[in-house]
Amino acid sequence: MRTSTSRALKGVLITSLVLLAACGGKGDDTETAPFDNQDQGAAPAAAGDSVAVKSATTDLGEILVGQNGMTLYGFTNDIDGVSTCSGTCAEAWPPVIVDPDWTVGPGLDSGVFSTVARDDGTKQLVAGKWPLYYYSGDTAPGDVKGQGSGDVWFVVGTDAKLIQDPAPAGGGGDAAAAAVSVQVADSPLGQILVDGDGNTLYGFTNDADGSPTCAGDCAGTWPAHLIEGEPAIAEGLDPALFTLVEGTDGGQQLKAGKWPLYRFSGDGAPGDVNGQGSGDVWFVVAPDGTLIKEAPSGDPAGADTPPPADDGDDDDGY
Repeated sequence: MRTSTSRALKGVLITSLVLLAACGGKGDDTETAPFDNQDQGAAPAAAGDSVAVKSATTDLGEILVGQNGMTLYGFTNDIDGVSTCSGTCAEAWPPVIVDPDWTVGPGLDSGVFSTVARDDGTKQLVAGKWPLYYYSGDTAPGDVKGQGSGDVWFVVGTDAKLIQDPAPAGGGGDAAAAAVSVQVADSPLGQILVDGDGNTLYGFTNDADGSPTCAGDCAGTWPAHLIEGEPAIAEGLDPALFTLVEGTDGGQQLKAGKWPLYRFSGDGAPGDVNGQGSGDVWFVVAPDGTLIKEAPSGDPAGADTPPPADDGDDDDGY
């Protein structure tokens, strides 16, 4: 009886040892393979994935994109390789922040990439001499909606140079309309001035003497509406109302009345008026060249009686 019991116990012991070995009896010498989510498209990268920049093919050629496939841009104001876009500019154009172990994707020359320290201590990726940014108006991989914004934001080629070709047509636009410098469009604020692509134009009350004062970070967020050659004024507008003035970063900036005109980088599509009333100094412009200082319809801020359109004679509005 004792012999049978001993044999049974020995069998249980041997079986247990076999099971332990099958379950990883080597302990620390065996690692579990991490979950690979590289096929998840624009989903967040797996922990430890250090690829910060890749290449992608677009209508503008081979360009740099981020880890999530979103287009990367350079800012011509960053002429010394140091970022000049912060605050509200960085909200519209988020910098590409990297960890210390960042790497580049296949086919890219790691030698052209470096980092630069930002004011908050983070490290921003640089291609050649251009700190890299995303554009908040791009909503999907392949979007290049920021291309040419304010004539200062451009996609970056795989050779770390800015590609300054015009953005591809958005599909079906009228070429003649695109050549117009300024036209009128309906908006929640009434009829306002927009550029040839339908993007809202704004005036800056700090420019009360008729000269542009928006430069540096300001110009990154509020790109000047620059014109090459003579401005093309759409039918229905008074050409005498429009003149040119030298922009803060060079080029000829269009004016309506006494107001130099700007776009807002936070407007993602024609018809947007997201910049209206920003800082109580940025306002859309009426077809007669005056500022419209009321809030868009439906905005709680407009519940009270709005101030009238700017008559162009007062210098306040700060």
